[in-house]
Amino acid sequence: MEAQPFFNTIAGLAVSLAGFGALIAWLREDPQSWDAINLWRLKTIVRHALTLAFIALSLAPAYSLSGSVDTTIRWGAIALILAEINDMVLNRHPDPEIWNDRLAWRVNMAFGVFMALLQVANLFWASVGVLQIGALMWLASPAGIFSNFVREIGARKQELPTSTE
Repeated sequence: MEAQPFFNTIAGLAVSLAGFGALIAWLREDPQSWDAINLWRLKTIVRHALTLAFIALSLAPAYSLSGSVDTTIRWGAIALILAEINDMVLNRHPDPEIWNDRLAWRVNMAFGVFMALLQVANLFWASVGVLQIGALMWLASPAGIFSNFVREIGARKQELPTSTE
């Protein structure tokens, strides 16, 4: 498939993001225990990243077996739909420790529905571009979660009280 280099790159980026989970483990505030937010972050980053890597890399054998770009695109679209449905099921009951802002949870779920519907439409369109957009959207999740973690590290250090002796 002509777009396979793109998907191989996405797979490589996804695996790299999964490795960032180790940074979360190393940089967490309490090295003896996990708070709910950082545990959710770690699990979600690794789950999304490895799922995307598998989907992106599975397109090459799907094309080799089918010989059809349209069939390969539909396989990728189905895989992204199933991954998104799984994620929405896992997050259907927002944990207040993780989703203290109910609006953020709603936006996350709405984004998931949009992404899944885009790939449902792609079952009919069989557009490699729409599949590529879906892969980028899925990659945005672990990247965004890790980015939020890094941003909050700096914010926490700024909030620490200073000594006035």
